[in-house]
This record gives sequence, structure tokens and C-alpha cells, in this order.
Amino acid sequence: MKAVICDAIGEPVRVVEQETPEPGAGEVLIEVQACGLNYVDALICRGGYQVQPKMPYTPGSEFAGTVVGVGPGVEGFSPGNRVLGRGGYVSHAVRPVAALNKLPDNMSIDQAATFIQSYSTLCYAYERARLAEGETVLVLGASGGIGRAAMDLAKAVGARVIAAASSEKRLDACRAAGADGAVNYASEDLKTRARELSDGGVDLVVDPVGGDVAESALRALGYLGRYLVIGFASGTIPKFPINQVLLRNRNMVGIDWGAWSGAHPKEQGEILVRLLAMMEAREISPQEPSTYPFERAQDALDDLYERRMIGKAVLIP
Repeated sequence: MKAVICDAIGEPVRVVEQETPEPGAGEVLIEVQACGLNYVDALICRGGYQVQPKMPYTPGSEFAGTVVGVGPGVEGFSPGNRVLGRGGYVSHAVRPVAALNKLPDNMSIDQAATFIQSYSTLCYAYERARLAEGETVLVLGASGGIGRAAMDLAKAVGARVIAAASSEKRLDACRAAGADGAVNYASEDLKTRARELSDGGVDLVVDPVGGDVAESALRALGYLGRYLVIGFASGTIPKFPINQVLLRNRNMVGIDWGAWSGAHPKEQGEILVRLLAMMEAREISPQEPSTYPFERAQDALDDLYERRMIGKAVLIP
């Protein structure tokens, strides 16, 4: 089997050959057909994440593929089943059946490989924020993976979406995905324009970006508005004037889905089942990601880190 390995922080990843594992009792062997790329993968390989794994390390956190072997005692899964699960950049993986979900017929392998992290994060975030039908959501970095999931799930509950991004090319992609309004925060005042588009103030801000635009987004919130702190893709953690939280009775909510899902596997499993049911019912429509071969894994990580990537992408073994 093939695997992508990070030998040391800051060094280029490489592809190596390893022995293909065999499934044990209650486990299945998956031929991985696509591995989801996420910003955190690039951050870890560069040493910028708050938790650092022991090196050498296989980056990645989600994949999709086809069951090609089953161990003793396996029920409900058989060769040929298409599944998604958690794991790094490898061409084959062994997982217990409890850690896998079958794909709906209307979901592609590539969509599935980029589904768990982004959609679960936003489902968890919107539950925390109690997003309701008719509310207006301002999504920062809306053309990225988290941003697109934020837009898709907000539209699914009947909310209005204002997409904010740094270029017209990125905003065109957001409009095509159903954004009700758009703000180019490289050339427009985010607070002013978002308030204009929301009749005085948005109900919710989704922020996976941080940086210079964060304070303007906070000021764009209306009465009882909620600000979801999801990440800092800009590379800068903002320092907020705390009086802007007090004013208009605003709320700030930290969203660390990774830590939460690890501590609450049952609840996370329920979220994923619910999301897959929404996919099957065509209530959400994850984008088809762009693709990179394993041999270009470092290019993909660089594109993620430098924010050259629009939307989601996968590695193909």
C-alpha cells in the first residue's frame, strides 16, 4: 500500500510503500479511493497547530473508498460497499465497522472524502448557535471548504447567506453555490456592506479565517447576534474589543469540533448519520472537489496553506 509521510516539521512530505494491513475480528479492509484535504493538515505539517503528533506522521483525517475484505464476525458490511471514515493519506486502511458509514447512492467517493470534517463542524456549530429559519448568516472565507459547508447547511435550514471572500473569482463560486449576497472584503467595508445586505445586522457570523476582517464581522452582528470562532486560516488570531460583545447583547461561541468529537463519539456518530440522511434526501449538495495524485501531496498542502485552493480537494492514491 502507499502512504504519505511527514518525517519532520517543515520538510516536504513523501510517498512510501508499506505493507497492506489485514482486517481482524470486527474489522474491514478498505481500498481508499480519495483522501480529503483540510487546512489543519497543512498547519500540522508546518508546526503551526496547537497539538503536534509524534514524527514521522501520516497527515490527513478523512477518506472514502470501497470495502475489499472483511474480518471474522463482521456483519452489515461486505466487499463492494462504498464507505467513508476517519484516517490519513493511505491507499488502504483497516477500520472497525463501528467507525464506518456507508455512502448514499447519490454521493460520489470524492464528495464523501471531504464530507466528515467540514460538514460535521458546521452541523455542531449551528446546533450550538441555534441557527433558525429566516436568520441571516455572514460566512467569512466562504469559498473554502468550511465556508462552502457553512453556506450549504445554512441554506438547508432556510437561512439567508451572505458570502464574504477576498476576490471576485471566489465570490463568483459562492454565488454559483447559492449565496444570497456577497462582500469582497479586499475592496469593500465588510461591516457596512454586510449591514446593508441584512437590513441592519446579521444574526450569525461563521469565522474560520480570523485576521483583519474579524472585528468588522463582529461589528456587523445585530442584536443578540452570535459569532462562531472556528479557526484562523489567515494565520493571525484577532484581538477583539470586548465592548463590541457587550453592545447589542452579542455572543461569541468557540467551535473546537475536533476535540469535541473525540470526547463525544456517540454524539458525533449521530451528527454524521443525520448529515448523510440529508445528503440522501438532497437537502444538501457538497461540491465535487478538485483532485491531486498522491505524488503531488506537498503541492496540495502548499496550496492549502497559501490559500490558493478554492473549495475542497482530495488526494488520489
